[in-house]
Amino acid sequence: MKRRWPLALAAGLAACAPAPQAQPVLTYEGEMRVLLLPQRVRVTYTVNPLTHEVKGAYRNLSSGDTFVLEGTLLPGPGGETLTARITPAETARLNASVLGFGISNIPLKASATLSAVQVRNLLTGTLTVNAVRYPLTLKWVP
Repeated sequence: MKRRWPLALAAGLAACAPAPQAQPVLTYEGEMRVLLLPQRVRVTYTVNPLTHEVKGAYRNLSSGDTFVLEGTLLPGPGGETLTARITPAETARLNASVLGFGISNIPLKASATLSAVQVRNLLTGTLTVNAVRYPLTLKWVP
């Protein structure tokens, strides 16, 4: 009887643990202007419902560049607020040296910050790249 007690305890604890839920993939697409040029962009992410953590990708469909998107999606009075850091994925990096002073492992693509509000089928906010803010409005893609 003593040997079955740990097994019964483990089974009871497993029954209390929350069942893992499939996290839906949210996709938004649209066009924005960056340095006066129209750019088609797609933001795709999943949200952890317990921690509100967001992970996904930011894709510039015009140039083909892909970036990693990480941040949070928090509920608010006017909708859910997405705050995410966008960093280059696989990209060339700069390594240079002049007279013994150098730089290394600097990505040639800039990182950015996305601040947006998700309301119904729209993701509206700003993309900040090198301290320059660009307005962004994307529509949900089913």
